Amino acid sequence: MSRSSEHEKLITKEFLALNLIMFLTFCNIAVFFQFHQYLGTLPIAPDTFGLLIALFSVTVLVIRPVASPFVHPSNARRWITISCISVVVSLILYNEALDFWSMALVRLVHGAAYVILATAVLSKLVGCIPKDRSGQAFGLISVITVLPYAVVPPLLDPLNRWCGGFLKVLDLSAVVMILAFPLLLWVKKGSEDPTHASSQQAGLRDLGEAVRNIRIILLLVLSLVVWTTFTAVFYFLKEYGTSIGVANPGWFFTCSTAAEMAVRLLAGPLFDRLDKSLMLAGSLVCLAAGYFIMAHTSEPFVFYAMGLWLGLGWGVSMPLLSGLMFDISEPRFRALNSNLTMQMFQTGFFVGPLAGGLILVHGGYFALYYSCGALLLASVAAAIPLRRRQPVSQGLH
Repeated sequence: MSRSSEHEKLITKEFLALNLIMFLTFCNIAVFFQFHQYLGTLPIAPDTFGLLIALFSVTVLVIRPVASPFVHPSNARRWITISCISVVVSLILYNEALDFWSMALVRLVHGAAYVILATAVLSKLVGCIPKDRSGQAFGLISVITVLPYAVVPPLLDPLNRWCGGFLKVLDLSAVVMILAFPLLLWVKKGSEDPTHASSQQAGLRDLGEAVRNIRIILLLVLSLVVWTTFTAVFYFLKEYGTSIGVANPGWFFTCSTAAEMAVRLLAGPLFDRLDKSLMLAGSLVCLAAGYFIMAHTSEPFVFYAMGLWLGLGWGVSMPLLSGLMFDISEPRFRALNSNLTMQMFQTGFFVGPLAGGLILVHGGYFALYYSCGALLLASVAAAIPLRRRQPVSQGLH
């Protein structure tokens, strides 16, 4: 096989190994679905539980933009190794965190280890994606990142009984994380092509230049909107479902996750054949319609149907945001800008519950879902300029 044809191949041993490492990483986040409940067993004031949970995300928000310019495909393998070791150690350290300050320290260390690992894996993945396969690639990657949230939570209760408690489950997670090290044997030490622009390092002073393109800014804003409105469903759905008589609101996410994975696996190749910006605009309109219907939902059947509908919208919009970021970015900024997109994901998980909680208190679920729908409709206007072809080096005027 020629070097050029090999370069265009998406499914390689390295691509699969990196996705498996990403899967293990997100599995170790999904096990913390019962973390709030576990905190209640410790001699820690209940009014600090929220802070302890949030410290992880705050750490990610602070470290990712600082680390992203320095982690690139050429050095990512080294950072993956270091951060995998740190994640394993962090999971074990929860056994020693029995009061507020020790738990706060462990949460900070764990958050730092996670964000470096996720940043390094994504940087290495970006470095091995063919330039004309970005939509399909990010469709597959996004399946890997959402799958743990469908698989792990239902297993936690039997795992707790089998292992003997939450801490033992975390110990088991640390052991499972060790599987990442043999997978690294399939990951190349440096960039496949050291002259390839996407493998070159971007320093802090290049951060401003990387986002000067107006379309990069619009994509970051759109990513923030999609993830912020997503968390309004994620965090407040259980109480809403219960209030309208749904017996098990958790099945909503089973439906949505199944729809997300199906559309990404089956329609992934279409993401590169059709106009990404038009598909993104259409998915935003579909999501907005779903939120408006959610505000008027009173029947369990419609409730679960909206899980499928919104899952399809998220399944299209999220990989398209990453794919468009890859396409629009200058090659040397692809890894950096892809990690900035992930920063918007983490920011959405911080802003969504904060803003959504305030709206819920003052206006109820009707106001919450209509606010999300209106925000998504307004954001459609930001998707229109993404169609215009212009040099990626064009600055913001």
